Formats: sequence, structure tokens, C-alpha cells
Amino acid sequence: DAAINFEQLIALGRRNPIDAGERFSMAILALNTSAYRNAVSVLHREVSQEMWHSLWPELPVWETPITSVTNGVHLPSWLNGDMADLYDQFLQPDWRERQDAECWALVKEIPDEEIYEAHKRRKRRLISFIRERQTEAAVRRKAAASEIRYSSEVLDPNALTIGFARRFATYKRATLLFKDVERLKRILRNPERPVQILIAGKAHPKDTPGKTFIREIVQLSRDPELWKHVVFVEDYDMKLGREMVQGVDIWLNNPRRGEEACGTSGMKAAMNGVLNLSVLDGWFDEAFEHSGGWAIGDREPYTEDQDNLHASAIYYLLENEIVPMFYERKGQGMSPEWMRRVKESMQFISPAFDARRMVLDYDRQLYTPAHAAFTSIKASHFENPRARARWNAKVRQVWDRVSFVPLSPDAIGPVSSGKSISLSAAVEMAGLAPDDVRVEAVLGRIGSTGCLEETEVLVLPPVEQRGSVTVFAKDVTPRQTGRLGYSVRVSPNHYDDPLTRPVTSLMKWGS
Repeated sequence: DAAINFEQLIALGRRNPIDAGERFSMAILALNTSAYRNAVSVLHREVSQEMWHSLWPELPVWETPITSVTNGVHLPSWLNGDMADLYDQFLQPDWRERQDAECWALVKEIPDEEIYEAHKRRKRRLISFIRERQTEAAVRRKAAASEIRYSSEVLDPNALTIGFARRFATYKRATLLFKDVERLKRILRNPERPVQILIAGKAHPKDTPGKTFIREIVQLSRDPELWKHVVFVEDYDMKLGREMVQGVDIWLNNPRRGEEACGTSGMKAAMNGVLNLSVLDGWFDEAFEHSGGWAIGDREPYTEDQDNLHASAIYYLLENEIVPMFYERKGQGMSPEWMRRVKESMQFISPAFDARRMVLDYDRQLYTPAHAAFTSIKASHFENPRARARWNAKVRQVWDRVSFVPLSPDAIGPVSSGKSISLSAAVEMAGLAPDDVRVEAVLGRIGSTGCLEETEVLVLPPVEQRGSVTVFAKDVTPRQTGRLGYSVRVSPNHYDDPLTRPVTSLMKWGS
């Protein structure tokens, strides 16, 4: 029994608690009742902070108390057996438990031909698996004998193979690769450097646009000029996904930037030596520079005109970089630059995006602090939160009278790098004690628009009492150089970690 009435509960699920006409939101309820809130990638955190900033309107967007822990995948579950055997041979015996750079740097010591042959085996296995599944599907549909025969001949084990497997949600842009079919045909049907595309996925039963995407791709895969080069596999499941991330050469990911919270299929592919060709969204926005892969577009918000630009970028990269590099085979029949990129991908992605790293991040950043806070609350027999509620009510009663008052500080002139400056503010406390409030200075460089950039938040301690006014001050050494500025703010001191700042927190800024 929470000892609150129904209207109080519903109010926790509204942006404006007193607006009875606002629809109840489970997301807002969760944000209101959670001590910590996290996104699942760095970019997802930035998107979420913008999305939910209205719940903390007095804060800058970048301070909206939502942190991030980037997802990871379980390496032993997704790494293929041939690659695991190589790791057993060339890495430390305990590589499965390690995420340190020293251990994974040994990937560079594995001979290129060993990795190349291991991947070829997985690719042949994938193609056998696809042919068998396609033939079974054709037989179930009572397809013509010619289609059944074609199903057993799809895919070439020596051709560059692009994989795309995921939910067919519209934001993932599954048909982007087919924007210019004639240009794509020229890439795929090059007799000396053939390319093939393996696609799998499902749409939600009520997602009509997603099902339309699948229908379009299936029709293209039946084009007489494309049936050997474009294969759509039915009944997408985890087994098919595992075979694909272990056996293709390129993993394609082209969502609208900012709409993929994280994505994990590209991580699984990269751990198996598959190179990513991806929009800089979700996890790949953090990994690109060390992934060995290729980026589609730039780090800019999505607009509709990017569909054509991104499709052209994919074609350009295939025509001028990816396909030529893959077929630039020397010595043992493999491309040295391709293998360098494969090793870079395996060396960096495997430890950085392992689920164990993710769990440790959750534990250190969120679970342990939350558990410590609960332990303290429990030790007080829950008297601490009751006292906090009474204190909150007292603060709200007088908050309208809390204000900054002029302090008439000396003007701060030029300051040499490495020298300290004094930041101060005077606050009319309206009967509150200095410990009841938190006074902070937001210090940063003044940008071209007049706003502060490269900011840092500094807590100013109380240093002097002048009747009902308290002076807060601190000497600081700025990290930034150039033209600096700062602003001060005051809020109730009812949290220990900025990430646990309550929704709709009271706050006032100095003028």
C-alpha cells in the first residue's frame, strides 16, 4: 500500500501533474519514480535528454539526468567455433573472461590466412544453410520445379556477401539499398567482382509499411537478373541470425540516425570478423573509428533528403572502396587491407561491446549506488524518506521567497591560464538553512551565440551569513581558455548525485 490516492498516482504519469486532461504516460511514471534513468548508448542518451528535457525545464538539455550504458552482446554465445579455436591457440587461455586491451592486442598475431580460412568455412556453412532453408520453403509453398532448383543454387561462396537481418520497422529503411535498382544491378552483376545480398527479417503483424518493404524485396529477388544476387530468407529466427553474423562479409545497417537506440547485430558480426557498413547511429556512433568498417553519412540529425544521399553513399562506397578492396587479393588469395580491417574490428569490438562490460557498467554506475541508497533507507526503517517528504513540503512553502540578491563583486578581468578566480553568489534564504540548498556555478567558454560552451558545474559552499542572506563562494581554476563566463543557480539540496535529481525539481537562476 503506497498510501496515496488514485489521482496522486495518475499525476506521476503526467508532464504537468495538475493537468487532469493530460494523458497518463507509463514512461513519465517510470522517470518520476526511478532514482536512476539510463539510455542504452551515448547517442541514445542525447536523444533521450532532448526528448524528456521538459520534465527538468530549468536545466540545460545536456544536464537532463539521464545517463547511458551502451549495450553489449554475450561473446561466447555469438562467436563462431572456428574463431574461438583460433583464440584458444593465439590468445591468453582466459580470453573469454578478459576485456583488457593487452589480451585482445594478440589478435594481431593471428596469421591472416588462418582468419581468412576460418571465415571461408563459416561462409560455406552459411550458404549451405540458406540453400537448404530456401529449398524447404519452396517445397512447402508447392513452388514450381524451376524455383526449387534455383533455391538450391543461390549464393556464391566466393562472392562478396552483404548481410541485412533485423525487424522490418520503417525507421530501419530496409529498402534503402534498392533506391537505384539499375545502379545496384551493375554493382551486383559485375562478372569479375560479383556481389550478393542476403536479407532476412520480420515485420510486426500490424506494421503495414514494414510488410510492404518485405513484399518489395521479395519481388526484386525474383527479378531474372537478380535472383542469384538478392536472397530473402523467410522465417527469420535466432539460428538464422547467428549463421548470418558469422558468415557474411559486410553487415549493412542504415536506420534513420537518432532512431536506433543501440542495435546489437553489428556487434555480433564484428566479433566474427565481419565489417560494418553503417549509419553513425546507436552503438556504431561510438565504435566507428576503431571498427575497421565504413560510415554512411555524417553525424547529423536525420532529414528525409538523406534517404537519397545515403543510398548514393552506399553505392559509392561499394563501387570505389569496399568491392575493390575485397577483391584485391594477393599471395594466399586474400586482401591484406581487408584482413587488417577485420583484425581491427575483432580486436576492438570484442572486449568493448561484450555483455560483461555492460553488466559491470550497470553495477558500478547504477546498481551499487542504488543498493547503497536502499540499504541506508532500510536501516532507518524508512524514516529517512518520510523526513525527506516533510522537508520537501517545507521547502516548497517558502521557495517563492528564495532569491539571489546583488553582491556587487569586483569585476573579473583577464586571468592567466592556471590561475584561480573567485566565484560567489548571495541568496535570500527565506528561513531555510544553508544546508537546505545547493548553490552551483555553471562555468564555461562564451560561444559565438553568447551561450556557454564546454561547461562544468561547480558547487559553491556557504562562507558567510548576513542576516537572512547567505553568501556562497569558491575559488576555482578554469579548465577552459578564451572568453569565459558563468551563471549561478540554486536548488533544494534533496539529492546526493546529480543523476538522481527528481523530476520537476525546483531551481532558480541568477540574473
